[in-house]
Amino acid sequence: MGGPVGGQTRIAGTARAETEHIDIYYACSRSSRVTANHALGPLEMQVIGLFEGRAPVSVSEMQERLGELGEAAAYTTVMTVLSRLHQKGVLTRKRDGKRFLYALSAHAPAKTSSIVERIHRTLFNTVRTQPIAALIEQDDLTTDELVALRALVDEKLKGRKR
Repeated sequence: MGGPVGGQTRIAGTARAETEHIDIYYACSRSSRVTANHALGPLEMQVIGLFEGRAPVSVSEMQERLGELGEAAAYTTVMTVLSRLHQKGVLTRKRDGKRFLYALSAHAPAKTSSIVERIHRTLFNTVRTQPIAALIEQDDLTTDELVALRALVDEKLKGRKR
C-alpha cells in the first residue's frame, strides 16, 4: 500500500499504530481523552454562542470575534477550544488549504440544550419557571425580544389541553 508520496513513504496501518500510541498515552497519564460526554467549559460555551448560523469560521476569525467581546485569547487557545469542540461532536471541520474551517454540527442544538439544563439544575433546581422569570425581569430586553419570548410560549401552548 505504501509508495513514495511527496518524499514520504506511507506505511499500512499507520493510523491504527497512532491510535494505539494515543491509547497507551492516556492509559499511563492523568489526562483523560476528550469525548462527547465531557461537559462544556465556559470558554467553549462562549465560542458556541459566537457561531452565526452555519457559516464556517477559521481559528483566527473566532479569535477576532472573541476579541470584539473583550475576551482576548491566544491563537493556540482558540485552536484548542475549537479542536475540542470538534472532538466532542459540537463542531464539524473541513480543511481549507493549511487551515481548518469550523461550523456547528447537527449535534450542536442538543449540546446547547444540555448546557441550559445544567444551568437550570444548578441555579434553579426547585422552581422550573424561575429562569424564564429572571430573564423577563431584565431591564435590557427589547420589545422585539419580549415578543419573541411570547411567541415561543404561545407555540408551546398550542395543542395542549388544560
